[in-house]
Amino acid sequence: MADDKSPIAPTPLKTGAPLGLGILIFGFGTAAGFLIAFSGLGFLENSAGLIVIVFLAALFVVGLLAAVALIARRPLTRRLFGVAEAHVEHFADPLARIAERAIDRDPTGATAAARDLVTLVLARYAWISVRRWVIAALTALIAAMAALAGTALLFKQNQLLAIQSDLLREQNGRIVEQTVLLDQQVELAEAERNSALAVEITQIAALLGAVADTSLAGQGLNTINTLDTTELNRALVLRVTSVSRALKPYRFLDTGMRAGDPSDRMRIAMQRRRDDLGDTFDRMATYYGWQDPQTTTRLIDRPASPERGQLLNVLVTGGIRNLETLSTAGLDLSYAWLPEVDMGVFTAQTIRLPYADFTGSYLADVDFGGASLENARFVRANIRDTDFSTLEADRVKPPLRAADAPFRTFMTGADFGDAMIADTRFGGVWLSAANFDGAILLRCSLAGADLSVATLRGTILLDTDLTGASLKSTDLEGAIVFGADFLDQLEKIAEPGSFVRDRWAQDPIDVAEIMAMPLANNSLEPADIDAAMVRGDPYRLRRIGDWNTAPPTP
Repeated sequence: MADDKSPIAPTPLKTGAPLGLGILIFGFGTAAGFLIAFSGLGFLENSAGLIVIVFLAALFVVGLLAAVALIARRPLTRRLFGVAEAHVEHFADPLARIAERAIDRDPTGATAAARDLVTLVLARYAWISVRRWVIAALTALIAAMAALAGTALLFKQNQLLAIQSDLLREQNGRIVEQTVLLDQQVELAEAERNSALAVEITQIAALLGAVADTSLAGQGLNTINTLDTTELNRALVLRVTSVSRALKPYRFLDTGMRAGDPSDRMRIAMQRRRDDLGDTFDRMATYYGWQDPQTTTRLIDRPASPERGQLLNVLVTGGIRNLETLSTAGLDLSYAWLPEVDMGVFTAQTIRLPYADFTGSYLADVDFGGASLENARFVRANIRDTDFSTLEADRVKPPLRAADAPFRTFMTGADFGDAMIADTRFGGVWLSAANFDGAILLRCSLAGADLSVATLRGTILLDTDLTGASLKSTDLEGAIVFGADFLDQLEKIAEPGSFVRDRWAQDPIDVAEIMAMPLANNSLEPADIDAAMVRGDPYRLRRIGDWNTAPPTP
């Protein structure tokens, strides 16, 4: 039938535009992310102007298109669809005409009315799509610009945080420097307090001089080691002991120079031409053990008392040959600082000298029997004919009582590194954890000494007696000894059960290798080596066993 016509289906709205716009925004974000990830913040900073211009140009183009569409809306819709505008209320007329033509069974009129309706719908949809596109494009551009700006700010924030971290590290370094300077200030304040007491030492020196003048009238100025402490009046004895106790140790500035060491003076003299000398300077530094000069001012590594060292020096050079009366009265010379001094021919039995520093000093014919010398330093010292051994009754000096003997000498932790020690006795001394690394022991006695946990690494032992010495965990690595059976003999004479023979081996070396060592070359005579070689050829000890190996049961 002519009137059984299917109704015209409504034209569905298309969704391609929002989908394409989403893809466009996603692609733009991906491109921007890759740009930042691979180009870095520097490119973003350097191209910030260009990026802003692109965004502004895009905004301008979209805005211009929106303005053109708004202004030329009617001419464009008339040209495209034949209508100037298409509002919802305009749809009523073609709908009515379609209904009327359908009633009148006028297909031509109904078709014409439907065409008008479709034209109005398309015109309306076109305007709505344009408006949506403009709004979506502007929103996407603004959102993308905001996101990119946020990314740039995040990168900038990270950059500023990195700069802040560097500044904080620098600040922490400055705080550390400030702390060091404050520590120096505190220590130097203590030095200032002690300097006021140092005046007392000069007055004590004057009083000692007066005693010497009275006691040795007409015998000249050579008063060294001629005064007995019994000749001192009680007031002077109490003054000396009270001053020694009033002086306190502190840390002071380390100059990095050793005025009493000839090799160090040579180092300072040659330092300005170090670059010109090249390998020559390096070889000399290796030979003498030079170290690079310090670049900053620092404090010495542990507290010391130059004033107590000065007091001891005044007492000895002032002519006193025995310090036992002062020691009994309470003389305290702990932490005494006496580097590179020459002292000798006096007795200091039971003297208190823990943490004293005799680095680079020359000590000869001194009796330290029964002394407290824990952690004292004798590094690079030259020690000869000195007695550190346990004080027995036959050696006791008054006012010490022979009935109270023996008095054991305590030298735990004493440091004799690179020292030249000749004809010196350590019998029965407590030398636990002592350091003899690189030292030379020539005709010395360590009989009965406690050397447990001590180190003798690289020590040269020439005619040194170790009978009865306790060698529990004593490190002999690199020590130079004489005789192919040295280790076997040492196992026999050492304190039973203290020496593990299987822990050590000995390798032969040449005498020339020994004499090539700076300390041996400067301190030993060929006769010293010849006398030692009566026992046999030289050997270097090498550890082959584990320290955890238990010593055999005696």
